[in-house]
Amino acid sequence: MAMRTHELHPSLVHAPLVLLPAAALVDTLAASRPGHLGLERAGCALWWATTWSGLVAGLTGMAASQEIQVDSDHARDLMFVHGLGNLALVLSALGLSAWRSRHRASATSAAAGLVAAGIGAYTAYLGGELVYGHGAGVVRLGGLAAEAPALFSRAAPARLARDAGRGLLWLLRRARRAASGEQRVDRTALGPIAEASTPAPA
Repeated sequence: MAMRTHELHPSLVHAPLVLLPAAALVDTLAASRPGHLGLERAGCALWWATTWSGLVAGLTGMAASQEIQVDSDHARDLMFVHGLGNLALVLSALGLSAWRSRHRASATSAAAGLVAAGIGAYTAYLGGELVYGHGAGVVRLGGLAAEAPALFSRAAPARLARDAGRGLLWLLRRARRAASGEQRVDRTALGPIAEASTPAPA
C-alpha cells in the first residue's frame, strides 16, 4: 500500500526527537571540556540538524493537521497544544543554533537543550495520544486522509505545501483566539500536566 502524504509526519518526527537530546548532551560535554574543538563543532552541527529536521517534521505535521479527521473538540484542542508546543520548540532550536554558531557551548546552552528535550518528549506524548487515543490519521475516520495522494505521486508536493500553509494559518489563528479568550482550550488537552495541577476532590 502506498504511503500517503499525511503519513509523512510520523515517519520524520523521530529525527528531531533524537537529535535534540543529542545536541544537549554534546553541549554538556563541550561545556565541561573548554577548548575541545571537536565537541564544539559537533554540538553546533547537531543544533542545526535539530532545527532543520524539526522544521521539516513541523511542516509535515501542519499539513497532516489539515488532512486528518479527529473525533471531538477535545482532540482538536490536543492537536493545537501539540502543534503550538512544537512550533515553539522549532523556533527555540533556531535561536539556539544561531547563537551556537557564534558562541562556545555553555552550561546555559546545555541546560536549554535538556529542557527543550523534555518539552519535546511531552509534545511527542500528546501526538501519540492523538493517534492512539483519538484515532487521528486513521483512514476509517474519514477526512481528507482517506483521499490523500500517494507520497511519491506528482500531486504530493503541491498537496503538502498547500496543507502545511493551511495548517500554520490554523495554528496561528487558533492561538490568537485562545490568547484573546474568544475560544478557550480544554485544560485536559494538556494531558498529565492538567491532571497534576487539578486539585484532588475533598
